[in-house]
Amino acid sequence: QDRRGSRFSAVPTRAAGMSWPPDGTKIEECVNKILQGGKGKGKGASDMPPDVALTMYAAHLLVRAAGGDDGAATFEGPVGTPFMDDEVLGALAHLAERAEESESTREKLCARGMEKVIDHLVQQNMAHTDAVDRCSRLVVAACVHPANKEKFAETSLRSSLQPLERELPKAAVAALS
Repeated sequence: QDRRGSRFSAVPTRAAGMSWPPDGTKIEECVNKILQGGKGKGKGASDMPPDVALTMYAAHLLVRAAGGDDGAATFEGPVGTPFMDDEVLGALAHLAERAEESESTREKLCARGMEKVIDHLVQQNMAHTDAVDRCSRLVVAACVHPANKEKFAETSLRSSLQPLERELPKAAVAALS
């Protein structure tokens, strides 16, 4: 446990003023709320590895950032006000990294509509180069899994990213082809 009493001290330490990774207590509270919603079969955040809890937190943060209801079974579109901040950028980078490293993460990525979340984040943040590049990196990693590739290809990501002349959007368009 860290000084705040959270067992999530294994989550990488953040520098002062940084938004990612979030405080261990914040992760634990969010994951416990998610699991109490019926998805956890009586388990809590303390029953899972810290990196899994952080990945769950990241995915739910991205849903909220796209304007979605993170408590909904699937993301169908924005129901609230979308936002982009440093924590969301960190969550995008984290989820892309996990998808690059873990087949299990890739397999679960589109189960709740993450392809639609990323599509909306790109559309909502076209002027935000870092956000679009991080979304593109996640698309590339996700599309290694054939079922994800099909779901991402059904979005408007290809047409949104095609005009961009940067490396990561081009790689995402290629991954969707």
